[in-house]
Amino acid sequence: MTTQEQLSLADQYATLWRGLLPQDGMPPLDQFLYWSGKFTEELVVRGINRAARKVRKLRDTSTPMTLDAAIRYASSVMINETLGKHRFPTDDEVAA
Repeated sequence: MTTQEQLSLADQYATLWRGLLPQDGMPPLDQFLYWSGKFTEELVVRGINRAARKVRKLRDTSTPMTLDAAIRYASSVMINETLGKHRFPTDDEVAA
C-alpha cells in the first residue's frame, strides 16, 4: 500500500467516525493512519461501527464511554478479529 492510499483510507475512516459519532470527538489523524496501515478496510469499518454502537448504547448511562475508551474498543475489535477471536467461522473453516 502506498502512502497516498493509506492517507486516503485514513481520511475515509475519519469521515465514517465523524458520521457515526459526530458529538463524541475525533481520534487524532495518526490513529486512522495506524489503522489503515495495520488492518484491512473491512476490519477497520467493523471496528468503528462496533465502537459507535457501544458508545450510543452507553451514552445515557452512568458510565458513558470516553473518546479514548471508544478508540481502544474499536482497536480491540480489529485486533481480536485479526486473531480469530469473537467471530463466526466461515463455511470453509467449518468444513475443514
